[in-house]
Amino acid sequence: MSNFSHLKKLDVKDRTAKYQIFQIEGEPTLIMKPATEANKPYFNSVLKKSRRKVKAVQAGALNSKMIQENRDEDRELFPKAVVIGWEGIVDNKGKEVPFTTEDCAQFLEALPDWIFDQVRNFAASSENFAYEVIDIEEKAKN
Repeated sequence: MSNFSHLKKLDVKDRTAKYQIFQIEGEPTLIMKPATEANKPYFNSVLKKSRRKVKAVQAGALNSKMIQENRDEDRELFPKAVVIGWEGIVDNKGKEVPFTTEDCAQFLEALPDWIFDQVRNFAASSENFAYEVIDIEEKAKN
């Protein structure tokens, strides 16, 4: 019988990834869990909220209001279940802000929709969490 246990390393369930927001001066970084089925607290919340929308989507009633509602729901869920830390986040006076879920919620709320959508897209792609970042300098020593 064959053994395919080597594929387990591609599981993203317990992985995090860093997303650098290059559009913001200083290029702050969010440390995130995937916004996918692999993140049970996030995914279960999304499923619970989406039940009421299923009929409208099935009827083809998808519109800009629904897209905005989904974005707003993610702004609420990300600080609770997806973003777990950050680096280089500063307030309007340039003072570095330690990570808290409350400050994270305020930060994500302040992001323009187009930047928040990029954060969401990164977190929604399991591929971004599947591979560990290779330290080039460490690899060069070997």
